[in-house]
Amino acid sequence: MEEFQYLIPEESSDAIITNVASLREMEGHLREIFTKAKYQEVLLPSFEYVDLYYNMDIGIDEEKMFQFINHEGKRIALRADFTLPLARLYVTSNKNEVQRYCYFGKVYRKEKKHKGRTNEFYQGGIELIGKGGLTGEKECMEIIQQSISYLGLKSLKLVIGSAKFYKRICQLVDDPLITKILKVRSFSMMKELIERKQIDGYLKELLMMIPQGIGDIQMIKNVSSKVEDEVLKQSLVELELLYENLENQDLYFDLAMVPSMKYYTGMMMKGYSPYSAQPIVTGGRYDHLMHHFHKNVPAIGFSYDFHHILHALEMEEETHD
Repeated sequence: MEEFQYLIPEESSDAIITNVASLREMEGHLREIFTKAKYQEVLLPSFEYVDLYYNMDIGIDEEKMFQFINHEGKRIALRADFTLPLARLYVTSNKNEVQRYCYFGKVYRKEKKHKGRTNEFYQGGIELIGKGGLTGEKECMEIIQQSISYLGLKSLKLVIGSAKFYKRICQLVDDPLITKILKVRSFSMMKELIERKQIDGYLKELLMMIPQGIGDIQMIKNVSSKVEDEVLKQSLVELELLYENLENQDLYFDLAMVPSMKYYTGMMMKGYSPYSAQPIVTGGRYDHLMHHFHKNVPAIGFSYDFHHILHALEMEEETHD
C-alpha cells in the first residue's frame, strides 16, 4: 500500500495544473465577457448515464468514457461533454425562446497516452440555443474574437471550417477512407482514392486541392466559383457571408476540417497556437442535436481548453526567454 502514497493514477498525471493564478485570471476574464453578453452560468452534474451519450451517437465512443455501476445497477459515466447535458437542460426547462448558457468545469475522456493528451479537460465555454443562421454564428464568433485576446498568447490562428461541406464531400466520394485522408491531409492518398474511384471533373479538381486547402477568404471564393454541387456551394456561401458580417476578419478557412463531434451541422471553428499540439478552442453549429429530444431548435457553441492554453503559454515563455 505504501507504494501508492506518493503516486496519482496515470489517468490524472497530465492534468496537474500548478499555475492556478493564470488559470483563474483567464477564467475571470472569460466569465466577465460571457456574463456581459447575457450568458447564464450553470453547474452541471459530474455523472451522466452512459446511454445518454451512446444512444445519440454524438462522436464519443463508449470505450472513452470512465464508467461505473450505480446503486440501481445502471451504467453511469463521468461527464464526457458539456453540450449534450446543456441541450437536455434546455429541453427539460421547457424553454422555447433563445437561451444563453456558459460553463466552467471538467470533462473526462480516455485518451491514448502516446498522443500526448490528457484524460481530464478543464473547459470554459458557451452554448447559444435557439438562435440559428448567420446571426447566431456572428454572435458566437464575436465572443470568441473578443475573449481570445485575454488568453495571453501572442501567436494565435482562428480557423473556420464547415461540417456541411465535409459531410457532402463524404456523400459524393462515398468511401470511408476520405475522413482519414482529410485528417492527415495526405495528397498522395487522395490521388490514389481519386484514381480508384475514377473521379473526374470539378470534383477531382476540388479533392486534389482540399488536403492543402487552408487559406483566406479569396480561397473560399475561388473554390465556390468552381464547384457545381449546390450543397457544397451553399456551404461556402455561408462561410463568405459570415466573413463579410464580421468586423474582425483576422481568420483563416480550412476545407479539410473534420468535425470533432458528429453533431456538428454547419460552420465549425478551431483556435490554434504554434505551441500546442491540440486546438485551444473548438466549437460549431449543431442544429440537429435537439432532434434527439424531439425538438427542432438551432444551436451553436464553443469551448476553451485551459490545459492546452496553459501549456502553450509555458512553451511560449520558454521560447522567448
